[in-house]
Amino acid sequence: MIDPMANIDAPDPGMDAAGGGGADGNQEVFDMNAYRSNLRKMDKIRSFMGIASGCVAGVCGLTGLSGLACFIILHIAVNLSLLAFKMKFDLHSYSRESMFAFLTADFQKCAMSFMLFWTLFFGLVYLF
Repeated sequence: MIDPMANIDAPDPGMDAAGGGGADGNQEVFDMNAYRSNLRKMDKIRSFMGIASGCVAGVCGLTGLSGLACFIILHIAVNLSLLAFKMKFDLHSYSRESMFAFLTADFQKCAMSFMLFWTLFFGLVYLF
């Protein structure tokens, strides 16, 4: 499948593409270059989301579990918007991950960015 998210055209016939045979004899083609490009773009979006949501939580004065709930809700919302607007809810054309793995991808890395900016902006607005 041509990947509109990665802006990569269909591969040449001589290029390597990983794939597996389907049950009905059709060959499933999975372009690893497009997959890596998609992962890099989604990583940038999720990292920016962690920073922006940390700023929002800090400025709004959220503390404790309300700040954690803010992060979880915004993380899942961003992943669902990626799935809806960029992938048209067709996850398996762009990735071999399960839905749960996609929604929770980069969770720990984004949480660290969120915590850093959450405490920074909370301190800047309410302590100083």
